[in-house]
Amino acid sequence: MFINRVNELKWLEESYKKASKEGQLLIIYGKRRVGKTELVKHFIKNKPHIYHVVEKGTAIDQLKTAAQVLTPPANFQNWREMFKFLGDKLTGQKKPLVLVFDEFPYLVESDAAVPSYFQVGWDEYLKDKKVMVVLMGSSIAMMYKHALIKSSPLYGRRTGQWLLEPFSFAETKKFYPGASFENNLSLFAITGGIPAYARVFDGGKNLRENIANFILPQGSFLSVEPELLLADEFTDPRSFLTILKSIGLGKTKFSEIIQDTGIEATALPGYLKTLINLRLISKEVPVTEPIPEKSKKGNYALADPFLRFYFSFIFPNNSLIKNGEFEALFARRGEVLTNLVAKSYEETAGEFVKQAMRDGKVPHFNQLGRWWERDAEIDLVGLNKEQNEILFTEVKWSNKPIGTEVLNELKAKAPKVVWGDKNRREYFALVSKGGFNPKLIEVAKNEGVYLFEEDHATEC
Repeated sequence: MFINRVNELKWLEESYKKASKEGQLLIIYGKRRVGKTELVKHFIKNKPHIYHVVEKGTAIDQLKTAAQVLTPPANFQNWREMFKFLGDKLTGQKKPLVLVFDEFPYLVESDAAVPSYFQVGWDEYLKDKKVMVVLMGSSIAMMYKHALIKSSPLYGRRTGQWLLEPFSFAETKKFYPGASFENNLSLFAITGGIPAYARVFDGGKNLRENIANFILPQGSFLSVEPELLLADEFTDPRSFLTILKSIGLGKTKFSEIIQDTGIEATALPGYLKTLINLRLISKEVPVTEPIPEKSKKGNYALADPFLRFYFSFIFPNNSLIKNGEFEALFARRGEVLTNLVAKSYEETAGEFVKQAMRDGKVPHFNQLGRWWERDAEIDLVGLNKEQNEILFTEVKWSNKPIGTEVLNELKAKAPKVVWGDKNRREYFALVSKGGFNPKLIEVAKNEGVYLFEEDHATEC
């Protein structure tokens, strides 16, 4: 089942049309399991194509293996010969040929000069042909270094690039038709919209059942995923692993990470920057900060939901898992799971609000994000600087309908948010899994408070 990717397919189709007039060199990258291969395979159906999945190996083996996917298979002494062969083959081609190198970084690992070989091949044999070359990679660091940044030989040759993102919550729900909202959101909390992860689970089962059936058993697909993910990005992942463990266990401030890991203060910023660039962690600052990159209020968090789940639930309890004591694990760490899902619901609420904006049910806000100070926190704040308007949102992962006390608490925190001028217009919204009691619904209707039950705006 191929789900969504409407914008990505549109981009690929437009690039393919351009390839009828001049060659196209595209870079597609994104984290492991995000669906790069499925996307491109879906796109090349019924199109002339050569698809080469690169595997780890020596430089000589890489060239031999690439030559064997051609029709007929061939033998070359070097990459130049191969590109010349392809250029000759493309002469007189009626429809553009799609030439895909899946996991391009493995080629570079075997021979650091590969980007230069591809540059020469492109410049001398392919750029004026009806061809669409697609270089793909899961190692974001390698794709940046060897295909995207200015120092790369391919920098001035590429005609487009796309960072493939995980699915949104609305898109991920399509994997589980008929599933309850609670099951959908709970599974999204640990899959983070990664298609390969989402396909593993059963939407008809609750979160604990899915974890027990598809993650905890030895040999399961997801049981070693964090190790593979880190091995893809780092030759020596030990320091990075230590930092991820620390953040996963709740050390979110720079000083806390130093104290917990023992990494020197001068070295830690470099490690953190790398992890942020790889989208494994994020640095969050209050949404009202005028210059976020210079803010001293930043907290670090695991940006990858599966890693967040792994380092807070799986890693601290490996002994119980290896002994098969699953019931004891859930009894001891059940609250951790609940908190993980509640946190995901808070983070996903921004998606619900954005959809309501598109539907015209909520005013438009340019920025959405969390806000906090020492003694107060608001789950989601929306800002519209031009209109001097601000939105305050509280999110509750609760089975019971919430009442007016939640709204009153939110109103009490609003004056603490220093933003805009004294005449700013304030809006309030509540997001609740369990809905709202009649009194709150009546107040919301009278005061213009926006209510979201589960994942959709309700009509008061």
